[in-house]
Amino acid sequence: MKLLFLTLLLLSSTAYAQNTNSENTESLEINQPLKIDMPKYSIEIPKTWEIKPGCVEEQCTANSPGDTIGGYDMYIESINLTINKLSSTSYTAEKYATFSIGYLPKVVEQFKVLEKSKLSSNSYRVTYTGVKNNFRQVWRQYYHVKSGKVYIVTFSAEAKKYNNYSDMIEPYLASFKFK
Repeated sequence: MKLLFLTLLLLSSTAYAQNTNSENTESLEINQPLKIDMPKYSIEIPKTWEIKPGCVEEQCTANSPGDTIGGYDMYIESINLTINKLSSTSYTAEKYATFSIGYLPKVVEQFKVLEKSKLSSNSYRVTYTGVKNNFRQVWRQYYHVKSGKVYIVTFSAEAKKYNNYSDMIEPYLASFKFK
């Protein structure tokens, strides 16, 4: 009888340990961010966001879930990745950022640069605001240049909600990596 009791006790504790380890693994997976993993780059996005269908290496968008910050949500915040071929392999990230700053006022009303900074020899960041599609917005763009292409990572948010997102979203935008 003692042997039967010890066997049952051992089996139940082993099953409990396996179940606990399984739950821990699942909770770790649940807490991991989503990853857009392409042949030439990867980037993490918040786990509650949704990658839009049709995501390919040259163009991919992830949208935030609706929020209740400031009432009914009519604007969907997003992270967008776009790859453009450069006209010259001598184009730097800073040169592309300068080009963008000159071009954007043509498509964004009331365009204003809020911040720009060189991050490395091949990466540059620009934050700007303006009106597009009847929404006052803020965009944060990273320009990464490699092998004659610019990889543009853009976060867009409604201007009145940008500060609520900026600290949370920055580590995801900065997670972009070349392979």
